[in-house]
Amino acid sequence: MRSRLPVGYVVKIEGSDVTLNLLDMHRGQLASHAQGVSTVTEVGSLLVLDSGSRALVMKVVSLSFDEPREAHRQGVGSSTHQSEPLRNISGIVVGRLTREAGKARFISDSIATPPLGAEAFPLTTEELTAILGSDIQGGVPIKLGDDLRGGGSLHVDLESLISRHVAVLGSSGQGKSCFTAAVLQQIVRLPSARVVIFDINGEYEDALNLPELPAGAVKCTTIGGQGPDAFKIPYYALGRYGLHRLLIPSEKTQRPALTFALEHLHEVKWFPQQGGAGLATDPVASMFDDCRQHGADTADERIKRMRNGQAVSAMHWPNMAALAALVAESHSLQPTKQNGVERSAFHYSNVSPLVTRIHRFAEDPMFRDAVNVEGGPGVDKQGLSWTRESTHLVEQIFGGQEVPWRVHIINLRHLSHDLAPFILGSLLELYAYELFRRGQDNKIPTLLVLEEAHHYLRPIGSGEEAGDNSLAYERLAKEGRKFGLALWLSTQRPSEISPTVLSQCNNWVSFRLTSEKDLAAIQSASEWADRREIRRIAGLPRQTAIVFGGSISMPTLLRAPNASPKPRSGDAEFGAWAEVREPGWVIPDAPQPGAEQPNVDQNQAAQPAMPLPGQPGHLDAYDDDIPF
Repeated sequence: MRSRLPVGYVVKIEGSDVTLNLLDMHRGQLASHAQGVSTVTEVGSLLVLDSGSRALVMKVVSLSFDEPREAHRQGVGSSTHQSEPLRNISGIVVGRLTREAGKARFISDSIATPPLGAEAFPLTTEELTAILGSDIQGGVPIKLGDDLRGGGSLHVDLESLISRHVAVLGSSGQGKSCFTAAVLQQIVRLPSARVVIFDINGEYEDALNLPELPAGAVKCTTIGGQGPDAFKIPYYALGRYGLHRLLIPSEKTQRPALTFALEHLHEVKWFPQQGGAGLATDPVASMFDDCRQHGADTADERIKRMRNGQAVSAMHWPNMAALAALVAESHSLQPTKQNGVERSAFHYSNVSPLVTRIHRFAEDPMFRDAVNVEGGPGVDKQGLSWTRESTHLVEQIFGGQEVPWRVHIINLRHLSHDLAPFILGSLLELYAYELFRRGQDNKIPTLLVLEEAHHYLRPIGSGEEAGDNSLAYERLAKEGRKFGLALWLSTQRPSEISPTVLSQCNNWVSFRLTSEKDLAAIQSASEWADRREIRRIAGLPRQTAIVFGGSISMPTLLRAPNASPKPRSGDAEFGAWAEVREPGWVIPDAPQPGAEQPNVDQNQAAQPAMPLPGQPGHLDAYDDDIPF
């Protein structure tokens, strides 16, 4: 402390709150010393308190004037103008500084208190580096941004940052995507990185295709749409767990019927012209989903053969509509008083909502764009198997034991938002099953980035049903760490995400949020959230965030780094509306005349361009020749 002059001294200690009198010689917000210049009288600034055997670090919480009073020590704090009030600084102790092997080391500690009269000094660059974690020994430092109060940059060890999940929060346009891309750009440069991104809006492909990366380091798969990277999820590859999540059966009647259908789906084939299903050896359809009365005996015989294990496996997975036929027949076929069999309308009514749900998905064009409902051959020649199909899909999306890529971007821009909870929830359900089936001995360290997580990490339904439908991602959040999975959640609405998932996040990066519900969700979910910091989130400027959590020494206000290149999440240039454009101007990215223009209606393309105002042929708003 000998190279620095004190800026104040402790005059009051009340619980964890400490009050300083600012010395009269110091009236500005900066203090200069041999090691540089430090902020002092600004909310969020850091000071070091000399308490004899310990150097305590205090964070400034508030500033105030106090009425003039007698100085506590001769020559210290006395004012030549007795009418001038004393300047007070209030703060809290956040930790202490020690020296190990000649280097400063910060230890978080909110219990220690300084003695009355302890002098306060500005921090040196070395001490600030130790507090912000910039001097990381034996780890992989990841830069999170620049500290706005004490100066310097905030660095966190990679393993400490992501091993227990990260939540990145903020309203639209505040910098979440740019911050996430900037961190991922550091991670993807690591030679053995393994990152999977659920990219809801198709933002990250440009940001992560860095020129210094080797070929194949970035893989992009687009769910739905057209193109070489387009991929449709086979409905049968979602497996029992994924399809239960997708179709949400009721517990008492629909779930047993769906379980039977899934267990025997590989033994039937679909007859599209007849709109029914039959066994693999049947020449015509024998099972239907419309509760028709004729043919009940034949359908009952087929169901009994499947229940008794007498049916053989088919060579191809049937159309998804075959599930509806199996669900309906397995539950609606009932014995009659004449020792016959009939399709009971009462029993059929119990499963008809599930039958309708299956058909709604199978016929929805938006669902069919992302999911293959037509069926198809198995992944190998050993026969149809749920386990092999599910494992193959997990390896396609999340990777197997070895992968050639460092980051796999799952582009979901073609996926309708109302289908995201069902389709992505099914994928996460399937991934959870495969992850836990591998066991902890076969863990594969993977970072799963879930963009716009509020679209699909939320309960479906209400009451007890909603709780049952949220088990997959809650299990991933609670237990995934043991199996090598780290979650990175990015969302605008933390209040719409499962509280269980939020509570499992260890590190938090919050940009501006103004909703009281969202701020309350952070306060209740994070054990690291300080009420003073939560109140400040609503007033943060753009690209500024408060970072706190188990890997952060103390809540820090920082300027988020700029990603280079940036993701496709920037604002539209509405200012360009003021530019004068010449007739014939075209959008720069549009095809030029003579270039190939696929998917253009030929009748529409043959029509002449609309004349501009003032040109012959243009219909002005008040043309007298226009009949009304």
